[in-house]
Amino acid sequence: MGAIVPQVVGAVDPDELIERLDIDALMARVDIDALLTRIDIDALLTRIDIDALLTRIDVDGMLGRIDVSALIARIDMNEVIGQVDLNALLEDVDIKAIVAKAGIDQIVAEASTGMIARTLDLARRQLVGIDIIILGAVDRLLRRGRQQLPHTAKLSATGRPAGPVSRLVGFGLDLFFVSALFGLVVAFGTWMVGLFTGDLVQPTDRAGIAWMTGYFAWFGLYLWGSIEIAGRTPGKALVGLRVVALDGRPLGPARAFWRTFFFPFSFILGLGFIPGVTRRDRRAFHELMAGCHEIVDWGDRDAGVPSALESWVARQADAQAAAQAEAASRAQPEVIEVDLQVTPTDETGAVDEPVAAKASPVLTEPVSPDELAAEG
Repeated sequence: MGAIVPQVVGAVDPDELIERLDIDALMARVDIDALLTRIDIDALLTRIDIDALLTRIDVDGMLGRIDVSALIARIDMNEVIGQVDLNALLEDVDIKAIVAKAGIDQIVAEASTGMIARTLDLARRQLVGIDIIILGAVDRLLRRGRQQLPHTAKLSATGRPAGPVSRLVGFGLDLFFVSALFGLVVAFGTWMVGLFTGDLVQPTDRAGIAWMTGYFAWFGLYLWGSIEIAGRTPGKALVGLRVVALDGRPLGPARAFWRTFFFPFSFILGLGFIPGVTRRDRRAFHELMAGCHEIVDWGDRDAGVPSALESWVARQADAQAAAQAEAASRAQPEVIEVDLQVTPTDETGAVDEPVAAKASPVLTEPVSPDELAAEG
């Protein structure tokens, strides 16, 4: 039997056998379910080389055959969102860490302070613009020469002498602050005296020179301390002004004291403030005595001017440049070329050919024909 089987197998033609095999009938007789139950999936997966399988997959070609729009259209987003537990999701989220990392607190703070700063700068620009117009009118009345206007797109008033309107507004703010603080101190003091002594103190019962002296002493301390420490009072800080020495350095305690001491004298008929408008450096009487001046200073930002004034200055600068160019062209000497010809004669009076003069256009000395011939 063992010798017959190999001979039979060798006599079978596999190609002819496959051609006569009915694949459809064979597949119909195969029980797929029974076949799959006999397959050991775990053993099959362990024999599969995943890395080799993935390397043979054309990912780009596979993604190119996927219709993303059709895939998304078949997804029910409402059902997907409905299955998400937002409470459980948010419990795992560290909101404080997200807020701290995003800097939301800083953004809100910068937005609030930025709005205040922009509003304050808008008011400051209007004051600077009014001061520039007033001081320009004063210079025109005093027939002072016009200064060269800058050819820049953005004008800056930083370092300019403080104008009268800015000074007046700053002084009004300081007067309000001093009065409010003095009233609060007096009210608190009388309340403390009444608390410890049991007596009812009425500050208005002894109104007169004493309270006036105390008020002005408080005002002087306010001015001296603010300028000596910060170079500006709270009112000047809001307006954007600073008091500095003539060399730009901060005032020392001595100069700040003398400025405060002479400040009341400027109020005598207002005469002390006239130099602050008429002088070129805009220094009032108390600033002349203390050796200082008051300038526009917005701290870490450039002091701007209103856009309308910038446009006007740009037009004036263009007109000024055109006028200077025209004046320079008129100042240049006009060169006149003269084609002078001299007709020499000999001693007999015969006329030679005309000779072009190569000397100066104006003949100041007689020239003989021989000299002209030699030059020719």
